Amino acid sequence: MAAETYGEGYAELFDFVYGAEAPESMVAALADLAEDGPVLELGVGTGRVAIPLAARGLTVTGVDSSTSMLSALAGKPGGDTVQTAVSELPQIAVDGRYRLVACLDNTFLLLTTQDAQTECVMNAAQLLTDDGVLVVETFARAPGDFGVMPAHIGENATVLWAYQVDPLSQQFHIREIIYGKDLTHVVPFDGRGVSPAELDLMARLAGLRLRERWCDWERTPVESDSPLVISVFERSDG
Repeated sequence: MAAETYGEGYAELFDFVYGAEAPESMVAALADLAEDGPVLELGVGTGRVAIPLAARGLTVTGVDSSTSMLSALAGKPGGDTVQTAVSELPQIAVDGRYRLVACLDNTFLLLTTQDAQTECVMNAAQLLTDDGVLVVETFARAPGDFGVMPAHIGENATVLWAYQVDPLSQQFHIREIIYGKDLTHVVPFDGRGVSPAELDLMARLAGLRLRERWCDWERTPVESDSPLVISVFERSDG
């Protein structure tokens, strides 16, 4: 399953697996970064983040390549508070400038080449206000070139990733194995891993610099063995 079809195959399951709303710590941290907004989410999905941000009074726009994901968002309580557009990254088909541009939940890694990831960062940077920030959430590189690792343990389901990584291109192939009550489901998808240092270079090429880097949404500073990397970039001339 390619990046552009990932959401089409997952829209009905996503909220069941990960919850209808993102964790409060995640929403609170993003709202703090957004200040008075506006906010743009890349890969908005079912609105798990966007709808709670809009409920805080922020103007929120979300783009996604999946019409099924956007339909799921529109059908949720508060879905009408989020403006949406169909757009396949790295292109970002919106106008205006944003105090916060966020690319969350490994959406950035669904871009399968270094060129596409760099273009996405550059396009996002052009949409920032002078005091705006870009937030990119990714997982750290998988241990080894292939294996199985836990990806999520939730109330309704447990998710394992069976993965294979090409160490030269950093491209990966994943089978996302979902276990729940009366449910076993496999979602295949491809993507590309990116190290924090490589992401910093992409940001620098886009005229951005690193402001902060965390390993969780409580803003704990990232360490070398952190499984999650949350990077906050600002304009380098700001």
